[in-house]
Formats: sequence, C-alpha cells, structure tokens
Amino acid sequence: MKKNYALVLLSVAALTANAQQINGDFDSEWEKCIPWDSKGNTVEKGVQPQGWHMANVVMAGEVGEKVTRSAEGEPANYAVKIKNIYNSLAKQNIPGYFTLGTPWATAETKGTAVQNSDGGVFGGKQFSFHPDAISFDYQRDNANGADEQATVVAYLWNGTWTQKDVPGNTAVGLFSWGTATKVDMVNRDRNVLGIPKTLTGGDVTKTDGATLVASLEHPIMESTNGEWKTDTISFVYQKGCEEAGVENINVIFSATNYFGAPGDIKPGNSLTVDNVKLVYYHALSSLKATDNYGFDVDLDFDPETYNYTVNSTFDEDWTKVGYTKKGVGATADAAYDSTTGQYVITVKGEDYDEETNPEAKSVYTIQYQKAAPTLTSLSVAGHEFITVGNTSTAFTATGKCYVDEVSYVASSENATVEKTYDEAEKKLTVTVSETGCSSTVYTITFEGKSKDAAYQIPNADFENWTDDESAKLAEGWNSFDTAAGLFASFASMSPMPQQIDGYSGNGVRLVSKDLWVAYANGNLTTGHINMGNTNPADASNYNFTDRTDVNGNMPFAGRPDAFEVYARFTPGTAKALTDAEKEEGKEEPALQGRVQLIIHKDAAYHDPELAEMAADKVASASVLIPATAEWTKFTGEFNYATDATPEVQYLLASATTNPVPGASKDDQLDLDELHLIYYSTLKDLQIDGKTIEGFDPAKTEYTVESELTDALDKITFEKKGVGARVEKDVDQTSNVCTITVYGNDYDVNAASKTVYTVKVKSVASINSISADDAANRKVYTLGGVRISGKPAAGVYIVDGKKMTVK
Repeated sequence: MKKNYALVLLSVAALTANAQQINGDFDSEWEKCIPWDSKGNTVEKGVQPQGWHMANVVMAGEVGEKVTRSAEGEPANYAVKIKNIYNSLAKQNIPGYFTLGTPWATAETKGTAVQNSDGGVFGGKQFSFHPDAISFDYQRDNANGADEQATVVAYLWNGTWTQKDVPGNTAVGLFSWGTATKVDMVNRDRNVLGIPKTLTGGDVTKTDGATLVASLEHPIMESTNGEWKTDTISFVYQKGCEEAGVENINVIFSATNYFGAPGDIKPGNSLTVDNVKLVYYHALSSLKATDNYGFDVDLDFDPETYNYTVNSTFDEDWTKVGYTKKGVGATADAAYDSTTGQYVITVKGEDYDEETNPEAKSVYTIQYQKAAPTLTSLSVAGHEFITVGNTSTAFTATGKCYVDEVSYVASSENATVEKTYDEAEKKLTVTVSETGCSSTVYTITFEGKSKDAAYQIPNADFENWTDDESAKLAEGWNSFDTAAGLFASFASMSPMPQQIDGYSGNGVRLVSKDLWVAYANGNLTTGHINMGNTNPADASNYNFTDRTDVNGNMPFAGRPDAFEVYARFTPGTAKALTDAEKEEGKEEPALQGRVQLIIHKDAAYHDPELAEMAADKVASASVLIPATAEWTKFTGEFNYATDATPEVQYLLASATTNPVPGASKDDQLDLDELHLIYYSTLKDLQIDGKTIEGFDPAKTEYTVESELTDALDKITFEKKGVGARVEKDVDQTSNVCTITVYGNDYDVNAASKTVYTVKVKSVASINSISADDAANRKVYTLGGVRISGKPAAGVYIVDGKKMTVK
C-alpha cells in the first residue's frame, strides 16, 4: 500500500513538472491515427505520437511516419518524419505536417477535377504558461526542390475564434461536383494568427477579450545532408501581452511552406523532428549598477556571466541596480545582504520547481565592498549616544564613565566589538571590526564632572530662567531639549516648559501636545529624557538619572519625609479608545498631572520604573493633581524600601501632564515652590510607657508630676522624621529632661531642630487609706471634694499635702 501511494505521489509530481512542456521526445508508445473530417471519419490512417496529430488524409495517403534513431539494442529513440506526397488520383500535391491541434483537409471533386481544396489546423492543447522559445532537433531533405522551405509555426492564445460554414471533408463526385459538409470551426489557425481567411468558410467571430498572446513562424531552407541539427526559435509576444493569460498552445511542423501556395509544394521533400521542447529562460538580458555615489559602473555584462565586482560600498540611498529579465514568465527577486556585501538577483524560469526542475534558476551576484560595520546603539550608564540622522563617531560627556555599564548593538551580526577605557584621558574607545572590511572607531571623552550631594532640588522654586527669547529653566531641571536616545533629534517637535507667574514669583507650565503621529506629554525632570520610540507608551521612552552628564543627575544627601508643591491643572482631551481597546474593556485614563520623586542608589534609574531595578530603589513619593483652577498645595509622603542609606544616592524628580504616556493632549500643569520636607519633631513623648498628658509635636515644654524616683530616666520618645536624629540630656539637679530633635537636613539648615523640655515634680505616695483613716484625716480630691470613705487609687490632697494613693 505504501509503495503504491509513493508511486501516486511521484506521478503527481511528474504531471506538475511536465505541465509546462509538451510531449516532444516521441519515445512513448505511438497510437493509431484517425484523421478528422466533418462527417465523423472513423477510418485509421497510419500512426502518430501521443499528444500529436498527423495530417494524414484518408483518401490521399500518409504524410507522417515513425523513424527510429536508436541503434539496435539501445533504448527506443523515435522521431517524426513528415513528407510532402503526390496524390495521383486527384493529381494534387499533399503537404506533410503534424501538430498539437487537429489537422483537416477539404476538397470537392468531379471525376478527376478538384475544386475548393483547403486545409490546415484548428484547436490545440490546453496550456497556461509563457514559454520564451521552442527548441528541436531536425533533419531536412529538400532534394526534390531546394527552393522550398520547411516551416515551424507555434502560437499561444486565450479566448475563442469561431468561423462559420467551413467545409471539412473530401466530397467525391463522379459526374457532378461533390458537396463538402460544413461545420463551425473553432480556433482555426488562420483566424487565431490574424491571417486573411481563404475562400472557404464563412464569417469569423471571437469571444470578448480573445487575444493572440505570442507566436512564431520560422522557415527552414537548407538541407542538413542527413545530419541532425538543433535550433531554438523565440516566441514573439504581442505588445502588452507579456502578462496576458494563456489558455491554449499549438505547434505545427511542416515539410513545406505551411501558409504558402499549394503549387509550391514539392513532393518528396521531408522534415524529420525530435526532442521538441518549450524553452523558459531564467537569465537576465540586461544588468546595470551604480556605485555608492550613484555613478554608473561598467559591469561588462553577459547573460552567462553570473559574478561581478564593484569597487565601492553599497549605499542604500545612492546605489541603484537595474536589470531586465529575459524570460517573459520568469521571476526575478533581488536583495542586498549587508553581512556579505552582495547584491543577489535570483531569476527563476516559469518552469522552475524546487524538487523536479531546480536547474531552471540563475543567480547573479554583484560583490560590493563590505561597508565598515557600525553601531546602531551605544549606551553608557543608560545614555544613548547614537541618534537617528547623526553619523558622528566622536562624542563628549560632562559626567563620568561607567565602564561596566556600556552596552552596544553592531550593524552586523558578524562584527566583533572591543572596548577600552583610558583612565588618564577619561576616554572610552569602542572599535567595531569585521573580516573583509575596515573598522569603525567610536570615542567618548568624559570630563568627569560631578555635583555635591544636596538636600533640596536646585531651582525647585522655578525662579531662575535663562534671559533669552526661548527662556529655559537655568538649572536643576531638564526637558526634551536635552533628551538622549535614538529619536532625540526629533526633540524640537515636543512641548517645552514655559515660564509663568507662579504661586510666588516665577512658576513653570507643562503642556501636552498633538504631534500628529502621537500625543506628547509635557515632561520635566532632574534627569534626562530618553526618546527611544515614536510610540509614547513604548518602554524605550522614559526619564532617567544620567550620570554621564553633570546636568542630567542630582546627587542626593537626604532622607526626606515628604515633599510639598503648589500646583494647578487644566485637563485637555483624552485620546479616543480604539475598537479593540473598547472590546477589551479598557477605560480612558483619568486626566490628571503627577509629580513623582524617586530616591535610588548609584544606577541609571528609570521613571516609569522597571521591576528589574527594584533593588536600586531607596524611596519614592508622588502626588496626583486633578483639575484645579487655583494654586493648591499638594503633599506627598515618602515610602522607604530600605532602612539603609546608600553611600551614593540620587534623586530623580519628574513632573508630567499625565502619568499615562500619550494619553491626552492640550493638558496644562502649573507648578511652583516644590520643597522637600525633613521632620524635626517628635511623634510621641512618654514617661514610664505612657504618653505625657497634653503631648503635641508642636508643644515643646512640659511639666509632669511623678512619684517615681527615676522618672527622668523613664522618659522615652519616638521621632517623626525617618532620617532625623535625637539627643536626650538629663539634669538631675533641676529635674529637667531636654530632648533635641535634628531634622535630616540639619547640617545645611540650622532651623531644622526642635528642643523639648520635660520638668518632673516629685509626688509623695502612700499605699492606701482605710475608711477609718479617711474619717480621721482630711482627704480631698484635687477638685476640692472631701472623701468620706476609702479613696480609690489616685492623687489626692491628704491633710493639706498632695499625695498619691496606690
């Protein structure tokens, strides 16, 4: 069963492969020839190869025969021999020809007289391809008339031609003229080829769009003197028909001038044919190329030369390669491979099949000099130095180099990249190399500048602006004008911060903008903006602490507890949800501004934050700012991720018109007086584990009474500031405890200090007073009410003295 299935598959593959060909080797079993006529002839007349028809005439004779070319004992190798013959009865010369279509002949006789003789071929073989030529082996014998030509005719067409009333048989009459039977003939050769019709037959009509796509008519004049010759004749495609559909093909081999006069036929002249093949070219007929400046290069093109060299690199914008395929139905695919420097054109004939005919393919290669490999990305500590449209290879940076945080992407996967850092010169060198081409060297020179760590953001009151037409914040802050990243060159299109009258003095305004391709948020940061993609929501768009630029980072010394900022917000228009987003149940984001502060370790920290950078986070605080017409103070509390204070830390502050990137346009966020808060007060003050009565963080002086002899030592407290420090001092002589709270920023702000004093007054105590004792002693509450029975535990006036009853 499996074997039979395999045979079926092979047969299908063979049929597919042969669909573009005709049976032209004539070696398979021949079949009986039953010449067609309009009266339905069934009489056999000789034999013919499969798929072909001999122009044998029942009443005249055989014009074709099978010829053996192979020697005895060799595999069968047959050819078709056609010969012009003489019909002695009708005293007519009969042309010898065979065809894929249907031969026909007609004549009317009266005795030995003949009238209305005609013939030819109609129809053909169903076919849908676009061959470029036909090739065949042949022998020509014109010993009976050297001036007679043999003929090869072939044509391709679509649609149908119909001729009315064509006589299609030999009608014999002895004493009167025979009358031939007429038929409507479909796709008669003359009609398809556009040759004027003969006297026989009526009007010709054709279907809409019927088209002669291509044809050839080739004479064979000379005798081959018994030798076999091979010839290849090209089809001539009608103008504009190169891509027209093909439905049929017909091929005719004739021992005479096929469309010539009957009187020119030379009986005995013959044409023998073998190995008829349709040819599908898979070559180029022209090939031109330019260098990297667009100038023409002399390739000395030859269709059978497949490899060329151009002493130039290939430039995507300037280098042009033009070519013309030779095969009408051929396909040509071209591509430049930057890894090899090769421009490759692959031409496949219409008869190409990867399994059955893989040879029907030609590959032309133009070898250009390989372009020096480059970097498509060069990032140091998160700062991208390669931008669109900038071909520079030498860069400078005001900050520091972080050799362990260098990343890059080479233009070629075969390139090798080597990096070195010269500490003395503060220069990073990145060399990109690849075998067979020159190297590209990139350098970044670092100035090594840095700022002192601060407790407050410089210019956080937004007072300092540059004194020019396009006023910019003079220090502390950055926006799109200092952006880094692949698309930083487009930063000028983005909305810039504006100077306004603030809550106090100057303030800053951020606006969102419709850039046509996307909505751009207003953005302000102590770091730098990275513009990595035209889609605002892409992860390559973010604010980050840029330690390679002294103005792109803020070294930070404090552990603040909160920040406050004055703000007002006017919402714009939200971006409409797509149908897909609506189907997903997505809701339009709220229109609100945001200010966010992130304290982090020595890293190129991002906002929006990345999960993989969580270990570098120290603390963060943020406020959301809804629609607010008047200046309003907003306060954000810091949440700390770690109790430890890093040796080196930075503050990344960011303000935006919408925390959702690209979500809205025409928003307006105004900011002023952003201030970091360092608490320098107590959160709780206790004595012997109990909060001192009347404690308030803002109240600094307390007097308490206690019977404890160690009351001063039992005064405890809880500080409010996460980074605050507290000092406690006890004066036993005056019975006063002094507690000094220093805010975390005290080193730069002497006012960040609060001093609390607690004066302790000693109170005598007794264990208890019985009812009898109470009757004999004067026991009063502190409010002056006398106690007649046994008093409960508490403080009383006993015999004029304040005492504690336990």
